Amino acid sequence: MADKRRSTREAFIDALLEISKNHENIVTIAADSQSRYGEFPNLYKNRSLNVGIAEQSMVGIAAGLALSGKIPVVTAYANFLTFRAAEQIRVDIAGQNLNVKIVGTDAGFSSEWLGYTHVALEDVAAIRSIPNIVIIDPADYEETFAATKAMFDYNGPVYLRLRGKGREPRVYEKMENYKIGKGNILREGNNVAIICSGGAVYDSLSVANILKSENIEATVIDMASIRPLDKELILGLALKVNLIVTVEDHNVIGGLGSAVTELISENCNNVKLLRVGVKDRFGTAGTEELLKKNFMLDDVGIAYSISEFLKK
Repeated sequence: MADKRRSTREAFIDALLEISKNHENIVTIAADSQSRYGEFPNLYKNRSLNVGIAEQSMVGIAAGLALSGKIPVVTAYANFLTFRAAEQIRVDIAGQNLNVKIVGTDAGFSSEWLGYTHVALEDVAAIRSIPNIVIIDPADYEETFAATKAMFDYNGPVYLRLRGKGREPRVYEKMENYKIGKGNILREGNNVAIICSGGAVYDSLSVANILKSENIEATVIDMASIRPLDKELILGLALKVNLIVTVEDHNVIGGLGSAVTELISENCNNVKLLRVGVKDRFGTAGTEELLKKNFMLDDVGIAYSISEFLKK
């Protein structure tokens, strides 16, 4: 049987190459590593720039190109892009609502052995604090491919959150279209609703199976669109279940968990909330599997957190 695992970085490159055939205004800017764009720099040399290890310059140049009618794409390690170039993203891009696509890679624990400087667990929080930027954290290859196409159809700044170069498990057999601002119901249950994004989606489906063995029926929602949120779907769930759980490979402060909690707390008071993610800690070095287990963000750890919360 063919291996169905493919990376979200690979999906982004594949979609970019397909779209760029008919969109001559797309230009890429690299901060040293052009390999993040696959064959694009070789195919379109006059549409590719490399500014070296200078993320701030990369974002500033992208803003200028956007003002000239181009559609710039910038990419780098998620931590370096969202923190080192935070001021440029805020002032140059978001402040003018420019059509720049910001792609952070190696998010969550996927940078593995590079340590806490590279393990990106606060990038969504950094971008969420800045107005105007759409945030997408796709679950697998298929969703990333469709989401990449969707972000080029959107006229405005987008932050696309990708994981590392390793092969990732498939959640979707096929996704024809991705809609910004909409969540996808992957499984339905009456007791608990698990709202998740990115690398946590596959694990959350496994969590639902574990909970079922404990007679807990869980709905699983892939909420790749962290901003804008699917408010209608989330508030509808709040009327149907006793507990809403958010799961993310990110700090619980400022990420998906914060976004959902803010929405629920301002609109209804009839449902319990549990945020599962990294709790006020930095990442460290290790395999993604080991790190998830250490932070209790593998399927067993997530299921345990939910079960213990329900017992209270």
